[in-house]
Amino acid sequence: MLKIQSFLALMISALMLSACQPQQAASTERAASTNAVELKQYSFEGSDVRDAGLGGKDFSLLGANGKTIHLRDFQGKVVALVFGYTHCPDVCPTNLLAYADAINQLGEKGKQVQVLFITVDPQRDTPQVMTAYASAFNPDFIGLTVDKQHMEALNNVISQYKIAVHKVAGRNSNEYLVDHSTGTYLLDKQGHTVVYEPHSQTATQLTHDIKQLLD
Repeated sequence: MLKIQSFLALMISALMLSACQPQQAASTERAASTNAVELKQYSFEGSDVRDAGLGGKDFSLLGANGKTIHLRDFQGKVVALVFGYTHCPDVCPTNLLAYADAINQLGEKGKQVQVLFITVDPQRDTPQVMTAYASAFNPDFIGLTVDKQHMEALNNVISQYKIAVHKVAGRNSNEYLVDHSTGTYLLDKQGHTVVYEPHSQTATQLTHDIKQLLD
């Protein structure tokens, strides 16, 4: 009787062990897959900000002719976000010129990149003004703004990307400057904010980083 009990105990233990093995294998496989994603390495000229909690939400602003443009419209492309305004004396045109040059350096791959120029001065930057300004640097660049009824939408985008904005009074209500954060962002094809590019980046450095997100 004792031998039979011992034999049954041994069989039950063996069955339990075999039942666990497929689950453990699957668990190990999932962990390996997760680690493969986590371990993906880039070598950016800018700063890797994947863990900074920037963006992550769709947004809707006004483009040419007051048409609503959504961030999700550009899924499958690398997106460059450039914040600024059309009366900006130096920073904004320098950033846009650098991206225009980078797009040229990319050749055919440049068609897989979308530059969005988002105003921090909607009072003066109407859809028409933004469209004319952005397209002067590259016909495919899109200028985005809001009307008075949707200021909150723009403020939310500015907040999502932690853009500092400060209006500097001038001689009258129409003559003023807007101090703002000067860096730009690169989003991957899934819309995740991946790279922060400081204002000092050259077109060659931007091209280097964009290529990695296109691969």
